[in-house]
Amino acid sequence: MQKKYKCFLFDLDGTLLDTAPEFLTCLNATLKKNNRQSVTYEFVRNRVSDGVGRLIQDSFIIDENHSEFVELRNDLLDEYDKNYLLSETFPGVDEFLNELSKNKIDWMIVTNKPKKFSQDICEKFEWQHNAKAIVSPEDVDGKRKPDPRSLNAALAKTTTKKEQSIYIGDNWRDIEAANNSGIDSALALYGYIDKKDASLLNPTSKINQIKDLINFI
Repeated sequence: MQKKYKCFLFDLDGTLLDTAPEFLTCLNATLKKNNRQSVTYEFVRNRVSDGVGRLIQDSFIIDENHSEFVELRNDLLDEYDKNYLLSETFPGVDEFLNELSKNKIDWMIVTNKPKKFSQDICEKFEWQHNAKAIVSPEDVDGKRKPDPRSLNAALAKTTTKKEQSIYIGDNWRDIEAANNSGIDSALALYGYIDKKDASLLNPTSKINQIKDLINFI
């Protein structure tokens, strides 16, 4: 018997939003500017949930202590600034969020994406009208998942008990953040995680598409 939930928390990139195409454009523009070879869609897809730092590290083959890391990361963010509002939702996302709102079930967005991007994206889709909370690292002293503080900040906005709440994400950080916060988790297999990495995680549930969550309400 599938457990039912009264509060749904969502990651953004790779869970609600398909951002890999935009990041491919941005990363290749940054690489070209630095006379480097371009990368493939698969390269970006397999790394984008780990954030822009991971994209820079793996494409330039440097670590975050490298003297050029911060500048290259900022260059990539500047490129993203031109493209981030082009991202679209995954199939079924808007319908499911509407279903939650219609049923008066709390839902929230908890992301590691910087607030200036997440805020504008939420306004594009008009999510801010129905989401109970939209939490970015800036809201919790810059702490990022798997630190549970962003999830805890979101959960503080609802009267729903933790045992009736679930966090949906496509990355190990999301599952670990849920564990650290003491709530259930669902791994979005349609997102950017590869099969091998997915097999190493132990979420409460796994979903192949967003509409699978209909069984959770």
